[in-house]
Amino acid sequence: MKKVTPNISAFKQAESIFRDLLFEQEFDNTIETHIRALKLLKARKENLDFDYELAERICGDNTNYPYRSSWYLTRFFQDLGFNYEHSREVRRFWVRDVLKELSILDLVNIVEKGLFRKRDFQNIKLRPEDKKEMATEEFLQIAIKDFRKFIEDSLVASETVSLTEILDLNINIELLFESSPKTKDDELNKLIEEAKSRFLNPNDKHIALEKLWDAFERLKTYYDSGKHKNKSADKLVTVISSDFDKEFFDDEFKKLTFVGNNYRIRHHETDKIEIKNLKLQSYLFFRMLSLIDLCLMNLNDT
Repeated sequence: MKKVTPNISAFKQAESIFRDLLFEQEFDNTIETHIRALKLLKARKENLDFDYELAERICGDNTNYPYRSSWYLTRFFQDLGFNYEHSREVRRFWVRDVLKELSILDLVNIVEKGLFRKRDFQNIKLRPEDKKEMATEEFLQIAIKDFRKFIEDSLVASETVSLTEILDLNINIELLFESSPKTKDDELNKLIEEAKSRFLNPNDKHIALEKLWDAFERLKTYYDSGKHKNKSADKLVTVISSDFDKEFFDDEFKKLTFVGNNYRIRHHETDKIEIKNLKLQSYLFFRMLSLIDLCLMNLNDT
């Protein structure tokens, strides 16, 4: 029977995981070290490459930190009370494997008393070329800033991003854009389509608003394009208010008409207020587009 050689490193890594679980069970929020360790542990759990990326910083492969050769790496860990000795392994992979054998409380000690040990930042021999003339405190602050970002990025490393967010889409918005106006008024149809097309270009949102408000004003004359615009608009409100409060849509028509007349949407006199906020532009665009879409759906049903 073949003799199985125990994997000591794997055993130590499993032990470190157990120690971290035990730490979480015994966590005491009145102990400052525990609070710091918990944040570090969360970062370690969220970022699968945490130990590797920390190893790069300990080695100095990340040039925001002192460069530690084989001898300095051995000294680094032994000064902190860990009996590790580097030989011919690739430095960052060796450090990563060492870190995997250590608990989160050990890592707190390594970061606080090792990674940011001032004497290493003072040592010109350990500095990358672009940091040799730099003041020690400046070099140290660069490393601190980098480490802070490393932890912040690690804490959100496992967050996922939906396809909707990746493509900057909203399902309801997409549905509005999919529908094409099919009224008897070709000019109205063109205005709505141009407004939608313009809106997709961030630089044309103000033009999209203008075209959409023009479409709204034209829509209000759907039943009478002559002198009786108000009667036409009132008839349109009546049509869309079926089984709902007509006063609500009367108010909506008046409010959006007010916005179009008093802000720099349809009129560009110097006394008109310009809407520069992109989020507000989007809000107004989709509020108006939703109302127009409701009108068109009802018109198609009549």
